[in-house]
Amino acid sequence: MQVELYTTTDSPNVINKTLTKVREVNVTFRQMVDETSPVMILHNQNIDGCNYAYIPTFKRYYFISDISNYNNVLSRVALTSDLLMTYQDTLLNSEVKITATEKPSYLSTNLPTTTQNTVRKTFSTVTLPTENSIVLTTVGGINNGK
Repeated sequence: MQVELYTTTDSPNVINKTLTKVREVNVTFRQMVDETSPVMILHNQNIDGCNYAYIPTFKRYYFISDISNYNNVLSRVALTSDLLMTYQDTLLNSEVKITATEKPSYLSTNLPTTTQNTVRKTFSTVTLPTENSIVLTTVGGINNGK
């Protein structure tokens, strides 16, 4: 799986960041990975000068949130989703209705609403053995600790 590594000097709350591509690396995830906050093991030289990433397979942008030593040549790189960049097209093309009221209201039934369901299949490069295997499939949304 390709991972594009970048550098950016923009603030995290900027929706259309200026990215400078540093390099692409090929990564193989050897276990289940949370696509909202994956962790990778990379050669130290591959992450020099990088603070941002994009994984085309996941169609998601990430902050490099933590780099810790794995051994003397490898580092554990933790990524955190950048939702503003990941969904920038949707956010920038959204219609917004702004109204002024004396008393703030957080729910308006007059505004149009939409629901979007995203279904994505990601196929592994790992081949299961021909003897008995257990495959666990989960379906659900993001809990966000609630």
